[in-house]
Amino acid sequence: MQEQSRQRLELILRQVDSLPTLPSVAVQVLQAASSESTSAKDVCRSIEADPALAARILRLVHRADVGVSGEVTSLDRAVKLLGFDAVRCAVLAVSVFATYGPSKGADDASFSMNYWKHSIAVGSCAELLAIELTANWGRNAGVEPSEAFLAGLLHDIGKLALDMTVPKSFAKVVEAVDLLRGNIADVERSVIGVDHQVVGKRLAELWQLPTVLRDAIWLHGQLPQALPASVRNARLVNLVTLADMLVRDQHIGYSGNYQFPVGRDVLMNALGLLPAQLDNVLNGLISAIESRAKTIGLGNGDAKEIYRSALQEANRELSRVSDQLASRNRRLSIRAKYFEAVAAFQNELRPDAPPATVLAAIGQTAAVVLETSAVAAFSMPPGTGYAEVTVVDASGQLLHSHLIDAAGDAALPSQRTPIRANQGDGPVCSAGQELEWLVAGFSPKLGGTVRFWIPLEADGVCVGGVVWGGEVGEPQRLSPQAEELKALSAGWSLALRTCQIRDESRALAEQLAEANRRLQTAQAEVYRTRMLTSVAQIAAGAAHEMNNPLMVISGRSQLLASTLTNEKDVDAAKLIFEKSQTLSELITALMHFAKPQPPQPAPCDVAGLFRLGAEKAQLRIDAGTRQIETRLSELPPAVVDGGQIAEAIAEIIVNAVEATDAANGRITLSGSYDAFGERLVLTIADNGKGMDEHTRGHAFDPFFSAKSAGRQQGMGLAKAQRWAESSQGSLRLESQPGSGTRVIMILPAGSPSGAPALRTLKTGSI
Repeated sequence: MQEQSRQRLELILRQVDSLPTLPSVAVQVLQAASSESTSAKDVCRSIEADPALAARILRLVHRADVGVSGEVTSLDRAVKLLGFDAVRCAVLAVSVFATYGPSKGADDASFSMNYWKHSIAVGSCAELLAIELTANWGRNAGVEPSEAFLAGLLHDIGKLALDMTVPKSFAKVVEAVDLLRGNIADVERSVIGVDHQVVGKRLAELWQLPTVLRDAIWLHGQLPQALPASVRNARLVNLVTLADMLVRDQHIGYSGNYQFPVGRDVLMNALGLLPAQLDNVLNGLISAIESRAKTIGLGNGDAKEIYRSALQEANRELSRVSDQLASRNRRLSIRAKYFEAVAAFQNELRPDAPPATVLAAIGQTAAVVLETSAVAAFSMPPGTGYAEVTVVDASGQLLHSHLIDAAGDAALPSQRTPIRANQGDGPVCSAGQELEWLVAGFSPKLGGTVRFWIPLEADGVCVGGVVWGGEVGEPQRLSPQAEELKALSAGWSLALRTCQIRDESRALAEQLAEANRRLQTAQAEVYRTRMLTSVAQIAAGAAHEMNNPLMVISGRSQLLASTLTNEKDVDAAKLIFEKSQTLSELITALMHFAKPQPPQPAPCDVAGLFRLGAEKAQLRIDAGTRQIETRLSELPPAVVDGGQIAEAIAEIIVNAVEATDAANGRITLSGSYDAFGERLVLTIADNGKGMDEHTRGHAFDPFFSAKSAGRQQGMGLAKAQRWAESSQGSLRLESQPGSGTRVIMILPAGSPSGAPALRTLKTGSI
């Protein structure tokens, strides 16, 4: 793109270079006047070669401000009176106008005429400013009035060159700058790629104009302090900039500039002019323009016509400014309404506002800005199949609130039909059949005959919307507010999505907590499984390595007891035999724990399980005078391995007996049915001494025992849990020191059946 722009620029500049050059007489006079050896006769001969030019030079002498009295008919005397510089400037001015004036200009004659009016006015103003400057500084002013006139006349020559070389593009520039009311140079660079100042500089170089004139054409309009150090006459550039500004203020001709980047005071300070001198210039400007226009050949230059034209242009500008102010006031009124709505919306919300509060605030704000009786705001988080709807009026009163499930495959449309350009602009959409599933429930509460909505989006996904009722012309009514509606709907979308994300985060946090709980349970189960695997490996090794030696010890101790005669020695041999048997039983118990027999589930009566478990416990321990209660209501059968569960119950009863006092101990066996989970809950509770935290935490660990060493193997509850889990059940423990212990066994249940009335069995012993 940059290469294409550069090539286009070069093409335009080459077209400028091909424009007609100045007449030969103008070139000869320019060269003659700039040579030190040139005499008045040489200049006269060059001018006399063009009779029309000679006549215009003589008319210049008779201008009132030159101060020549009497009739001047000699061209030689006119040149001497005016001076070489004045003659040179006059010749250039007349030649340029004759070559590029309105009669030979671009296709747009009105532009050319207005351009020359402005240029002659700037030249005349610059000349008057130079005269005032000379009055202040004398020869040190550095600016000749005639040279100032020529610089002002030619300052915008680049515009005329663009109009002649690229007329269509320049016409677009004029149209755009009149619409935007900006600086024409900025628009030229945007549309054409080069501004009139650069083009004017190139044309001045083509004509071989003096450097001071080229600088004025190229650099006028810049701040005094921004001028390059290489500028030959900075005061002339500043003077042309000030003259251009004054003429534009007077609305004389056409310049295409509507902005004044340089302040008038800055230029006056840089030039050393006083406000009174500026008044003198403005007072004499129209007369000077009239005289110069006649001299150069731009019509009669009637002063009244110039005043009238300027007044008409000023009135047009005033009317335009008035229209702009009215339009801006309307825009400000709309924006004020939206600012108030946004403030009210923010005041209604708190950082942790739930969706219902956010929807109510959105609906109330929408009802105010849309100027409708009721608005429905809905939220539909991504990935969900429901929409939460709140209908409110402009006062915030809740009219309807509902949670709507998306029926079947109903969902918010991914492709919505927006209101077309001839129907309205902005975010307003027509609520068609794709929203009927959502709107049908609350549509009667909305006003109007047609439904419209504004989708609220986040990351390209619709997360909710605002629905209201209106008439067919609703989009046209809201189109002037399209920009504000877009901004406000973006705020609604952000607030709604933030609320949704907060709810999603809360749900995720709860899910994470649940996942952590399950993970901890799984980790504990993995640890126990590994421990049981280790026990199984130890038991298998112990059985393999210890059974044969134990058989030898058992057999030899029996043989030894039969051969001994000393009663004390016989008792010792029998003790050896008994202990070897105990060790053998421990190894057998370890094997049964590590590798229990596969369960054979079958329906079992709970009362029978309790009875069998009590009988097994009776064989192992004496309950003494402890009270044992069995409480059973109507229960379905347990689908378990009856033998293993009875053994588990026996182990729990044995532990309960050992934990309670022989005289006051009480053990309660009860059962209940969980219909929701189809499970049986068997409870064995005692009023014993209970367990501390450490004991409770390790109660199901194999070989752990809170009793003194040598009392128990520490396998009771561990085996009970193992057997319960073999039948797809589980075992739980509740205990506190001094408050007894409760063991809960959860087992799978079969189909419920009729049950007898509650029965209580009390015995003094098992």
